[in-house]
Amino acid sequence: MSFNLIISGSGSGSGSFNMSADLFLLNKYKIVDDFSSRPTLRLYYFSPPALSLGFFQKDKDIDKRIIEKAKRKGYDIVSRPTGGRAVLHKSEITYSITASYKSGIFAGKLIETYKKIGEFLYLFFIKMGLKPDTGGVNGGSTQDKNNMTAKNNFNCFLKAHSYEITFGGRKICGSSQRRNGAAFLQHGSIYIDYNPKEHIELFNDGNFAENQEYFNNITGIRQEMEKAGVKYSLNDLSFDRFSKIMVESFSEAYNVKPIPVPANLLASEI
Repeated sequence: MSFNLIISGSGSGSGSFNMSADLFLLNKYKIVDDFSSRPTLRLYYFSPPALSLGFFQKDKDIDKRIIEKAKRKGYDIVSRPTGGRAVLHKSEITYSITASYKSGIFAGKLIETYKKIGEFLYLFFIKMGLKPDTGGVNGGSTQDKNNMTAKNNFNCFLKAHSYEITFGGRKICGSSQRRNGAAFLQHGSIYIDYNPKEHIELFNDGNFAENQEYFNNITGIRQEMEKAGVKYSLNDLSFDRFSKIMVESFSEAYNVKPIPVPANLLASEI
C-alpha cells in the first residue's frame, strides 16, 4: 500500500494559498483515479505567519480587535475550509491528510478518523524522544471543559478534544476536519516553539496575570524537549527534520510507502 506525499517546503506559502491547496486536494477525491485511490499527506508551514479562522467562525463569533492586531503584526488572515476555532500559525509545522472515509486506512466516522490519525502523531512524538499523554490514544480529554470561559472560545489551542495529543494536559497539536460526499480533509498544526506571550498579546490584550491558561494549557516541541532533557540543536528544530520524521511515522503507523508528488503540482493548479 502507498500514499501521496507532498512536502511544501522552501518558504511554503501564504495563508490563502495553503488553504486553497488543501481544498483542491479534497476536491480531487470526487474523481476516482490513481491519486484519489491513496491517502494524501501534505506537510507545510505558513509564510508569513497567519491567523486562520475555522469554517464556522462567522462574524458574530469574531473579535474584530484580534483581526486588526494580527494585521498590524503582518499576519495573513485566512478562513480554513475545516471547522474548529482560530489558530495562530507561527513557529509550527502543519499537516493535512486527505483520504476516503468510506474505505481504506481512514474509513469510519469522524471520531474514528481522528483516532486513526492520532496513531501516527503519537508515533511522531515518540520518535522525537518524547512521551505524550495516553489520552491521544484512548480518547480521554485532558482538560475540563468547565474550566473554559467564553472569552477563550476563540482560540483552538486552549482546549484539547478526544484523540488530540497532549503533554501533561498541555495541548501541542490542534486539529480540525471537513468532509464531503467522498472524502475528508484534516488539518493539524503542531507548535515547534510555543511562546505564550505572543498568544496573550494577540488574543487577550497582553494581560498575563489573568490569562495563565496560555502557560498551563499549551506547549510546543522545544518546550517538551527541554522538560524531558532531550538534547537538541537549532537544526534539530527545522521543518526539514520534522517533516522527515513525520513521513517516517506515517509510513510505519499504517504500513504504507510514500509516492512523492511535486509540490509545484499545486501551484500549477491553483
